[in-house]
Amino acid sequence: MEPDDDILPELMVHDLEAIKLLADERRLRILSLLRRPTTVKAVAQTLDLPPSRLYYHINLLQAQGLIRVVDHNLESGIVEKVYQATARRFLIANPLAAAQPIPDDASSALFAATLDETRREFLQAFAKRDPREGQPPRHPFFSRKAFRLTDAQLTDFHARLDALIREASALAEANRDRDGPDFALTVVFYRQEDPQ
Repeated sequence: MEPDDDILPELMVHDLEAIKLLADERRLRILSLLRRPTTVKAVAQTLDLPPSRLYYHINLLQAQGLIRVVDHNLESGIVEKVYQATARRFLIANPLAAAQPIPDDASSALFAATLDETRREFLQAFAKRDPREGQPPRHPFFSRKAFRLTDAQLTDFHARLDALIREASALAEANRDRDGPDFALTVVFYRQEDPQ
């Protein structure tokens, strides 16, 4: 099945209920599998679960507009719905900017699921890396730094980091119809707390 042409490149999720809904590793995995049109039965086979255990999650995702029905299959006289995510990538609005903060358990689940997906995808990319890639490699690329900043440096660094993330979003939109590989960028920036 071909992807639905109406799928958005990105969708910013602001609604607190939708954000809480995404704070579940299984639902995030379902969304990942529904980047291309597929059925609940196919998703269940991939996740090694009975389809009956997925309909609850599918219905919640559909009710929040995160997935939709894009086709129907007729198999042995039974109509089977074909679902697809409404966007290629879902962005979670900064919970600190939301009127209601996300509960700690939901935040923890969101961050863990995002970092787990990043780890899985990065390891796949690392296993398939091109040995001809220069040094340092353009991709896959991983770096972790700890450093100190003055308040002015923090403001400047954050502005440049935000600009880079906005540039990545603009490139995703500009190049969404082009052939070629997809790249992923995960950014985690925080103030380290003193070890206890």
